[in-house]
Amino acid sequence: MAVPDFQTKDPSPAMARTVAALRRAMKALYHVHPEHNDDAIAATAEQLTDALIAAGTLPLGQDSDVRYTRNPITGSMNPIAPPAEYEYLENGVRGTVRFHEGYQGPPACVHGGYVAALLDDVLGRTRHLTGRNCVTGSLNISYKRPTPLNADLEVAATISEILERKFIVTGEITHNGEVTAMAEGIFVFRDTEKFNALVSEARDASR
Repeated sequence: MAVPDFQTKDPSPAMARTVAALRRAMKALYHVHPEHNDDAIAATAEQLTDALIAAGTLPLGQDSDVRYTRNPITGSMNPIAPPAEYEYLENGVRGTVRFHEGYQGPPACVHGGYVAALLDDVLGRTRHLTGRNCVTGSLNISYKRPTPLNADLEVAATISEILERKFIVTGEITHNGEVTAMAEGIFVFRDTEKFNALVSEARDASR
């Protein structure tokens, strides 16, 4: 399989600083007591929000090189992205990620929903290796042990089998060599016309 080569837009220096600051804010906010009452903080947050709204020029539907920057797991322009960093291999994808306190579920552990989202994202990325459009048919996740916060995690996905109408992918998250979660996904191929129709329906419903 050919390793994909696709481009994404790089954030400007100002936007990179903005997103980095918002990620720090999300982590910092976790440690602020709910009863802390500071109008200056609220006013600053409101001012930033107003400035971002005023700067907005893009619709919901965006070209791929821009849309990829908004990915909730890897997006360079998405403050909720940890973010994960991936490398494409001949038959799979591997990467690294670190979740801060804002992603906590059980004490000191990454919320299971974010564990699932990370696995869904890395397994889904293998579609680029097939060169075909697809949709997720199923995603089965097994939680083996807690996934720790503020720790360097490794994630990987490997294509197990490619069939005529679908392909099967397995993946896992590890910390210090121990598996914290595993997944198996089935992705169904769609021709361009059917895939574009699905996207159009979703876009219309999201307006």
